[in-house]
Amino acid sequence: MKKLLPILLIFTLFCGCARGAGEDEVTHIDVPPLSETMVVGETSETVETLPETEPAPVEKRYSFLAAGDNIIHSAIYEDALARATEDSPKYNFLPMYDGIKDFIAAADITFINQETVMAGEKYGISGYPNFNSPQEAGDTLVELGFDIVNIANNHMLDKKEAGYVDTIEYWKSKPVLLIGGYLSQDDYDDVRVYEHEGIRIAFLSYTYGTNGMYLNSGSERIVPWIEDKDIIRQCAIAKERADLVFASIHWGVENSNTVSSEQKRVAQLFCDNGVDVIIGHHPHVVQEMGWLFSEVSGKNTLCIYSLGNMINTMYNSYNMVGGMVTFDIVQSPEGELSIETPMFNPTMCHYSMNRDGLQMYMLEDYTDELVEAHGSQLHGAFTLDTLKGYVTKYVAAEFLPEFLK
Repeated sequence: MKKLLPILLIFTLFCGCARGAGEDEVTHIDVPPLSETMVVGETSETVETLPETEPAPVEKRYSFLAAGDNIIHSAIYEDALARATEDSPKYNFLPMYDGIKDFIAAADITFINQETVMAGEKYGISGYPNFNSPQEAGDTLVELGFDIVNIANNHMLDKKEAGYVDTIEYWKSKPVLLIGGYLSQDDYDDVRVYEHEGIRIAFLSYTYGTNGMYLNSGSERIVPWIEDKDIIRQCAIAKERADLVFASIHWGVENSNTVSSEQKRVAQLFCDNGVDVIIGHHPHVVQEMGWLFSEVSGKNTLCIYSLGNMINTMYNSYNMVGGMVTFDIVQSPEGELSIETPMFNPTMCHYSMNRDGLQMYMLEDYTDELVEAHGSQLHGAFTLDTLKGYVTKYVAAEFLPEFLK
């Protein structure tokens, strides 16, 4: 009997531990998995663990802006010299662009054709006909936010081969993508690519000529002439390297609003070889823009035949009106790219009767008072309606802002 007492005591203690207050007996306890139960104080709640999911793909849009011929005539750099400040002790070009700088800054990717050489002061600063502009004018374009700078145009050899090379070296020292200047054949076929948010855009560049000037005999440097074989070869390289292909081209007839047959032929060559956008310049006036279609690829190409001028002091009012073309690069949720909503946004270059006081404006902001004060009145009167007509006569209404419709 004494041997049974310890056993009975242990059994009694065990049963007592298994009882709750007011309960007769606990026969089973369910304990949820720890990963599914959160205990807070005296309450508990069940939290469901959901599998991780990728966010649904959405459409993405990136704005592109292209500006025309930026021509630094002698009157412009003399005006910049007169505007010198402590911050810009020699040449002060930046205020000249105040009227358009916000429009430029609003774009995600920006392009400009820099018409004049920037080889450095050792060549002598000069204007028309053989330009060498202060490099401070180039610094201004960088400060304005231009991303891609083209130098393939008829003035690119104004300071001969040495000036061409030094202009290339200047732009290569800046945070821009330089196109149109090439030190060798390999450099020429190393097609330039600009990347934005994972989208790669290849940029090709060509010019019709260089004002009768040529590279030294045996030179390794390359002037990118408009040659069909080069265009076809480089379009193939560009399509291998990038998602989109844009072509900058200096072509057409100066002061002519009419697109030439050669412009149309080359534009279709670009289109048939997969170019998505053609950015044209050189005529110094506005020409038409529109969509080309390729029966070869079944694709459309946006073609801007001439953007006209940016800053300049040419004499005629029609040279004062240019444009900045904008459009959207659209990436669909499936990753396909397209060019949409192209728009010709007209600009106006102003200077006084003394050919100073240089100022760029959006044409929408230009006034009757400014028209009366414009220096090119010396070469024929014009009105706001005249200026608007230089655009509306040649650019289709579908590409124009509301104030011109």
